[in-house]
Amino acid sequence: MQDVNHHPFFQALQKIIHDAADVIMQIYQRADLGVEQKSDDSPVTAADLAAHNVILAGLQTLTPAIPVLSEEGVAPYSERSKWSLLWIVDPLDGTKEFIKRNGEFSINIALVENGQPILGMVYLPTTSEGYFGVTQSYQGLPIGAVKWHGKDFESIKMREPRDPIIVMTSRSHGPALPADLKETLKGTYDQVRELPKGSSIKGCRIAEGIADLHLRRGPTSEWDTAAQQAIIEAAGGMLVTPEGKPFRYNQRETLLNGHFFVSGHELAPHVLDWYQLHDKDEED
Repeated sequence: MQDVNHHPFFQALQKIIHDAADVIMQIYQRADLGVEQKSDDSPVTAADLAAHNVILAGLQTLTPAIPVLSEEGVAPYSERSKWSLLWIVDPLDGTKEFIKRNGEFSINIALVENGQPILGMVYLPTTSEGYFGVTQSYQGLPIGAVKWHGKDFESIKMREPRDPIIVMTSRSHGPALPADLKETLKGTYDQVRELPKGSSIKGCRIAEGIADLHLRRGPTSEWDTAAQQAIIEAAGGMLVTPEGKPFRYNQRETLLNGHFFVSGHELAPHVLDWYQLHDKDEED
């Protein structure tokens, strides 16, 4: 998988995401980020819109026959329900972190076929780190996951859980790890440490073996999870519902996700058992 950086399709997609990162960082340096409120009261900035335009133009050139579903460009379900193959894009995942200027935001691009993410790319503009995962061979791309930083590439995979268990928590959404889940994990592992991060960085850190678990009990949308799910699955992990089922995309009128967690297969039974004892629909 490490040689994927020489594949022309990967190189073209990487250029698109790098170009989007360039326009984001140009705006990030400004005093005025162009912050507005959308109809759902979530923030949007000039960087969200500029990155959307760059990615949309790039994908339309790379794969003109494949439609794009973006957070900043949502087609009605009557139209997109006919799309068996589509791109799902979040031009700027972690807008609140962008506004806070803490650097913890990403760009997410996923290719979804029949509801399943078959490849995903996530890029962190402030650190120049990128992640790419393929779950089903497409355009001759090999199955697996890779991380790049500048010109350095390495294959990545989930780590086997060990002490201390590292839990990624959200920087801006939802509470810390529930105390009773922490106690459940301590029944097997001596230490549980929490590490807050923003956006899809959490899932990518788990995919590369830096952390073990992320529990998300607040709202997300399909563009928040599709790309990281492909990377996590390609690295040998799972992003699943409280029932242990992987997310499927563009299958419903709503684009909102339910609760989910990210982990390896060895740690997952502990979380699934904990969920059985709790109200899975509890709001944060």
